[in-house]
Amino acid sequence: MTTQHALLDAAIKKIGNRYLTTMLIAKRIRQLYHGASPLVEREENESHFTVAVREIAEGHLTVVPTMEITPHTLAPPLHTSNGTPDNVTAAGTTS
Repeated sequence: MTTQHALLDAAIKKIGNRYLTTMLIAKRIRQLYHGASPLVEREENESHFTVAVREIAEGHLTVVPTMEITPHTLAPPLHTSNGTPDNVTAAGTTS
């Protein structure tokens, strides 16, 4: 396994979710591309990708949840008898 693969695995373990890690890396690469200062000592010819992954793997960056997701924040509750939202009647008019 290459060093980059080992760093990526460490970053994924640090965040705990492959998708969130990918999103964080992409966002950080854009920030670095637009001039943000690296949070780690940058080696010569090191790519933005490698810098972003190192920052995560070394604990300089993390994901902070902004809201708690519950089933009610994603969709209205469903009526158990027919699967329609509680405020909608069978005819499709609101109550």
